[in-house]
Amino acid sequence: MTATESEERGSQRELPEIAAIAARAANAHNTQPWDLRYRADHIEVGWRTEYALGPSDPSHRDLRLSLGTYVETLLISAAEAGVPLEFEPDYDAGATRVGRLWPAGTPRTTPFTVSDIEGRRVWRGPWSPRQVDLPLIGAAQRAAREAGFRVAAVPTASARPLLVRAYHWFFGHAGIAAELLAWTRLNPRQPEYRQDGLNDVMLVLNRAERTAMRVLFAPLVYRLLRPLGLVRLLTVLSSSATSGDGWVLVILGKGSDPAREVEAGRLVTRLWLQFFQQGVYVHPQSHVIDCPGTVDDLAELCGAEDGERPLVFFRVGFPATDPAVRPRHPRREEAGAQA
Repeated sequence: MTATESEERGSQRELPEIAAIAARAANAHNTQPWDLRYRADHIEVGWRTEYALGPSDPSHRDLRLSLGTYVETLLISAAEAGVPLEFEPDYDAGATRVGRLWPAGTPRTTPFTVSDIEGRRVWRGPWSPRQVDLPLIGAAQRAAREAGFRVAAVPTASARPLLVRAYHWFFGHAGIAAELLAWTRLNPRQPEYRQDGLNDVMLVLNRAERTAMRVLFAPLVYRLLRPLGLVRLLTVLSSSATSGDGWVLVILGKGSDPAREVEAGRLVTRLWLQFFQQGVYVHPQSHVIDCPGTVDDLAELCGAEDGERPLVFFRVGFPATDPAVRPRHPRREEAGAQA
């Protein structure tokens, strides 16, 4: 066996560990839809259709963004491990494939680390009045331009009416409510609690809120209370995502090429890790793009032109409480003991 062949085999043995780290990539509802298919000389990156969302991701834009975040996170993980990989885009919906990973000559260079990947968190709780420095937003806009996209910075106050309308649509859609319940893990005893889906820690729910969500989204209760103001109540309970000042960032792209949405997902990873390194947290809110009643207004608010359309919408800022406490929440530790 030559030295090169030995190195290649050593790299192949590291790939499962690299893939496990990459599974921390941001993805809609934490469904983790990606699928690595090992071939003789490359790895095909695809998705499992059973993990693709339905009503809450009607165009599968979030699916493609999630696959992009996974590809970029995997490449960052491989770079730190010294495994040289490069990604070749090759989107094929029929083959459920977004591209291929090939051996490269040398590991890629990146300013991000596995520690960044493991530390990054989405924040869905209340926000501090502290504001994100404008130079950080400018850096994100430059990174987007380099990748062929544009980032529009919108004051949260200006986006708030759209968010409220989008929340009302989201919670009022029976199919979305059922899908949300199906992917929510509110009991630490659930087998999937530490694996996939949205658990109470991710959603920043206390015990009362966890119980309320389980009850209110139960099919019978939802059907009975929906005509009696349940949708309005749920919208109000989600107000922490729309309250306060600060900024919402919207990534816009031109055209409708699905492969470009995968690339937008790769950009999302770089931007979110870039913010995380500066102590800035994000809260993505896809429903304002998926809602038929708000997406055009959002595009107008962002000054979209020349075929631009919103692809990603997320708030940036600083949590009002310490996010580092959340992963060490006793409920998660109990789940680990029961596993």
